[in-house]
Amino acid sequence: MSPKGVLVLAALTLGAVALAAHAVMQRDLPITSVAVDEPLLPGLAERLAEVATIEVTTEGRKTTVRRTERGWVVEELDGFPVDPAKVQSLARSLVTARLLEPKTDRPERWARLELDADNAKSRARSVVLEDAQGREIASVVVGKTRYGAFGPGRGAVYVRRADEPRAWLADRRIEVPAEPLDWVDRQILDIPREAIASVTLRPGTAEAVTIAKPSREAQELVLDQVPAGRAADKDKVERLASTLSALSLQDVRAAGEVPFAQDAPRARFSTVDGVVVEAVVHKEGEGDDASFWVRFAAQTGEPLPGEPAEGTKPAAEQVAQLAPRLDGWAFKLSRWSAERLVWTRDDLLQPADKTS
Repeated sequence: MSPKGVLVLAALTLGAVALAAHAVMQRDLPITSVAVDEPLLPGLAERLAEVATIEVTTEGRKTTVRRTERGWVVEELDGFPVDPAKVQSLARSLVTARLLEPKTDRPERWARLELDADNAKSRARSVVLEDAQGREIASVVVGKTRYGAFGPGRGAVYVRRADEPRAWLADRRIEVPAEPLDWVDRQILDIPREAIASVTLRPGTAEAVTIAKPSREAQELVLDQVPAGRAADKDKVERLASTLSALSLQDVRAAGEVPFAQDAPRARFSTVDGVVVEAVVHKEGEGDDASFWVRFAAQTGEPLPGEPAEGTKPAAEQVAQLAPRLDGWAFKLSRWSAERLVWTRDDLLQPADKTS
């Protein structure tokens, strides 16, 4: 090899060694020793039952979760119920988290650990717990997660007690829902296609269109009044029947906040066991910018003849479970799901030029 080639190779080798050394120094190595071992929020466990409000602020946005007679609710979502597991998980983490290692106490360095809660663009999550009278019980800033701090799958997090400048490394990840919707269970309904006996769009009008099973045992739903020379689009019929399966919300408002028209499009879903779910649709905007808000109501109806599947709850019991989730709320749905509720008969037919 020429002298020039040796020099180039040596330079590349030194560069690779330097990069490797930097990578080793920067990677998250498992913690093998601790400098301290004390609770993140001393005394919180004894006062946890007093907590009535949880305020989370991140990137300049505040979310308020409040305990009411109906349970925990999100104020920014008109009082929509919180997923209890989210509150339990956060409370458990804050009560059990322990400080392991002191970090910087210089405010100008908080940003590196995502603990600069006063910065409106920061990802720091400021958490304040208050009692029913608005008195502060505890306050903490949760920052950057250190993944793999205790080996694969076991992380730690940088934290700062809100009234102290000192940052710390705590012994576990603390998941803080940052947005109002992060606090709720986004699933609205989960009625599988196999349970649907019929779907009627625009019931009670001259444009009503129905797909229905001929019997409880039938696998396919059949479109009514198919014009001569046309055929049903089986894919769309299946999609319509599957509308309430794992149906999720994109947003939620109190139903009274959405201007549902008297003649708004409607849809009625009936199950083989006699549960009826009615939907009313409000559309905002047109084309790709359109959004759909839907109000649901559940009631009992007539089941299809035959024996229900083993373990199936009576229709009245199913309705009682659905009602608290649906009553009084309007849900924003994805266009993919909501557009099915306003389909016409022609939408459920194959194009005329494709009908054999």
